[in-house]
Amino acid sequence: MNRAPLLALFVLSVLVIGSVSPALAAQLNWDAKTPETAEVPKFKFQRTAYIEYEEGGAIADALRGHDTTVEFSADSTTPGVAELIEKINDNLAERKSSARVTGLTIDYHASMTGRGENASVDYRIILIPTIDGYLIKPYTQGSPALFDVLWRGLAVNGPVTITTEEFGPVEINMPISFYEMNYPEIASQITGEARDVMSMPLIDASGIGALDIGSWHFLADPTGIVAETSKYGFSGAKVVVSSFTMGESSFREGQIKEKEFDATFTSDKTYTIRTIESGDSGNIFLAGYASPDKLGGGEVVGVSPEAPSTGAQTSSGSFPIFIIYGMAGMAAVGAVGFFWWSNKKAKKDSEYIQTGIDPKYLRGVDTSEASGGYKTNRGEAELISDDASHKQHESVYDQGSTRGSLPAGYEQPKEEPKPSSNRGSMPKDWKPSS
Repeated sequence: MNRAPLLALFVLSVLVIGSVSPALAAQLNWDAKTPETAEVPKFKFQRTAYIEYEEGGAIADALRGHDTTVEFSADSTTPGVAELIEKINDNLAERKSSARVTGLTIDYHASMTGRGENASVDYRIILIPTIDGYLIKPYTQGSPALFDVLWRGLAVNGPVTITTEEFGPVEINMPISFYEMNYPEIASQITGEARDVMSMPLIDASGIGALDIGSWHFLADPTGIVAETSKYGFSGAKVVVSSFTMGESSFREGQIKEKEFDATFTSDKTYTIRTIESGDSGNIFLAGYASPDKLGGGEVVGVSPEAPSTGAQTSSGSFPIFIIYGMAGMAAVGAVGFFWWSNKKAKKDSEYIQTGIDPKYLRGVDTSEASGGYKTNRGEAELISDDASHKQHESVYDQGSTRGSLPAGYEQPKEEPKPSSNRGSMPKDWKPSS
């Protein structure tokens, strides 16, 4: 089988994947375990927009090899931020949320990279609002605390201009504004549907708000220890900690898809505008056992210090505690059974394994003999319980030999038999008588 085409396809896939910038959509992280952290949720908005010019052209010549970055931070004292806060609060009022934004910090980043066949701009906006009014009512005995969660789907339409010291006025909400600021001659050529795609607002968490909080994945940690929850009406530091998460495709949430839009425009050549961002995601953490509910047609979350004794709410609905403990017990029984079987098998296998003799049943015995004033330290071991003498196990090195130090394998020649003699044992000078 020829593997060269497969190898080439693999290398091409790595190159293509490596050349695509990551694009993430709206992300929310709200840690409401304490009032201090609950007042400052974090939103992150990310998108990547491409201008593709495979046919070349004037726009390709203007963008190839260019790198441009606009980056700054702003807060409530920066000109233009107050207007953004007002727009956010108008949107929350439309959503019938009781929460209001009283302060805001912004981190803005946009960077363009011009390549051979396309140019991309990576946009990132981090908003950290200071919110109030999210706690509709604190907990009282027998009545849960109520948290407003409608604000999680905030969105802002139209331009948002922030005046910075580094760059002057910067419009941050519409991707086309980056080209209008840095490459106005190119921005003027982006028209029609392509301009609409490049004008879709970046500050848009409506996808997070569109999925009912009851359809998010839910988990309650009964071992949670949280301090400073008296504002919520909880007494004591040990309360259940609840978490809601979204962003995974499932039967319950539905399929979370990437958001991709494309359109073409024509000037000297035909160019393609394409924007990509991943599906929305969110994490919400609450001090207490949380249960989604409806109040006046709007979504709320009821929170109590402890979970009900009969069941625990999960992303799949009510799930009895005794079933959870039963599953844990079954797992423990399975583990015990496995170790019993493993130990039994090990003992059975040990019957076929050579383990030798315990050294405590052996004793050392010298096996070399003195040769003049010199003696080697050769020795061997014999069983202590063996009544036989050392001579029965005598080493071959101590056996007598007439071969001396002749080479190994050497055979000593046999002696020739001497001729017989009839002289017997008569004296040497004896002669027979005549």
